Amino acid sequence: MNNNSNLPRQLQQYINNELHDAQLYRILAKSAPSERERRMLDDFSSDSQNTADALITAYRTMTGYTFEPHPEPIKETGSYRSVLKSRIREETAASRNYRRHYMQINDNLKLKRIFFNAYHNALEHAVGIVEMLMNV
Repeated sequence: MNNNSNLPRQLQQYINNELHDAQLYRILAKSAPSERERRMLDDFSSDSQNTADALITAYRTMTGYTFEPHPEPIKETGSYRSVLKSRIREETAASRNYRRHYMQINDNLKLKRIFFNAYHNALEHAVGIVEMLMNV
């Protein structure tokens, strides 16, 4: 892997972001207008929690320390649809970050796979949200 002394700090931020997203998707699922959307948002929440768990394990392996997450409290305001729209930008940005790390890592296949899965999930979330907003 490229020498990246900032990676542990970045992992901390990604963990907090994923835990925030997991909580936000759980909240959104409660107000989803259809069973299909509720299931999708519950799945997104599970994906985000699983990504956070994998990143926590990677952080512990990399540093020898256990990271105590402190995700941002849920502050999103607005309608269900407006919050979903903002999530498209957030998920797209996350996918770019995860893809960048995936492409840079060459010597740690476990971490490379974690970043690939996170990249894939973020893209699936963005596309799923677009489908929800289009009522597909």
